[in-house]
Amino acid sequence: MPRVWRYLLRSYLQVFILCVLGFIGVLLVMRFKDIAEFATLHSDSFSIFLFTLYQIPYILPEAIPVACVISSMLLLQKMSHYGELTTLRASGIGLKTVLFPLLLTGTILSLVNFSIVSDLGPQCKYLTKELTRQMTASNPFFIFNKITEGKMKNAYVDMRTMRGGKRAKDVLLVLNNQSNGRLGIMTAKELFLQGDDLLGKDVTWISSVDSKNKESFDHLIIENQSAMSTKSSNLSALLQDAEWHTGTEYMPLRALLAKAAVKGKWSQAFTIDFARRLAIGLSPLAFTLMGAAFGMQIGRKQTKQGIITATLLCALFLCCFVGAKSMSNPLVVATVYFLPYPVILFLSLRALKKVERGIE
Repeated sequence: MPRVWRYLLRSYLQVFILCVLGFIGVLLVMRFKDIAEFATLHSDSFSIFLFTLYQIPYILPEAIPVACVISSMLLLQKMSHYGELTTLRASGIGLKTVLFPLLLTGTILSLVNFSIVSDLGPQCKYLTKELTRQMTASNPFFIFNKITEGKMKNAYVDMRTMRGGKRAKDVLLVLNNQSNGRLGIMTAKELFLQGDDLLGKDVTWISSVDSKNKESFDHLIIENQSAMSTKSSNLSALLQDAEWHTGTEYMPLRALLAKAAVKGKWSQAFTIDFARRLAIGLSPLAFTLMGAAFGMQIGRKQTKQGIITATLLCALFLCCFVGAKSMSNPLVVATVYFLPYPVILFLSLRALKKVERGIE
């Protein structure tokens, strides 16, 4: 490997690793609330460590592209400021030779990023969900909090007080039974945990049974109990979605492809999810090229035009990524996801061409 390439790769990867570690630290702090909520489930230290470790694959697909643009831009700015880029070009080394190791590294990072977002990320999300389900099986009040915060669908909970996470008063629980499309209601004057059991006082259940007659109303069932006792895991299983693991966000790419092969066609959810994974996977290469193109400066006057342009392109990528999540048409979603790439490629190649021709 030429000495110039070793110098470029060493400088690039040093900043890249520092940026990735910094972003992991910052984004872990942003997820501290989820980690703290998990720790309140009386989890052991090893489970908390695993839960925290599973958050990192969520962070890496976002941290790697940003680290790529920062690393390549800082490297080319430093080489331009100290005259290293001018020296290399005067020695007969063109821009293509200078950029080749950086773009090759960006390609490898794109493959790694695509592997993370396609396989490792969904698996860690599945393991995180499963770990949380295991911990919440003995504490349905944790699920009650999720429902009141609007993080779970098909249910409504209203509680007057809750003490120590194990006691609630004046509980109103409304569940949507998706099997028959009807509501079920439970009220209780008090619910509290005692070991593995969930105990209740003055509990009322209201449910309905289909009469099987189109001209008749449903049969209404009302059950009153002065005292109730059941395993807390039974209520937790009732509140949680039993089919959560079939969601595309929890399945690696191979499982999605196998599922599509069995059905004989790609569903809309699969198409949208595949477009998202591919768009994120390609971002390190595009961001490396963007950072290198707008980090070069051939004039003596230091300007911030390149930094501003790169920032605007990153903002465009983020806006398209967030906007595509609110859309449902697969073709439109894929178009929005990949819209920033032609813009980044065109402006980056245009900037490199101007530098190669000596135009500021």
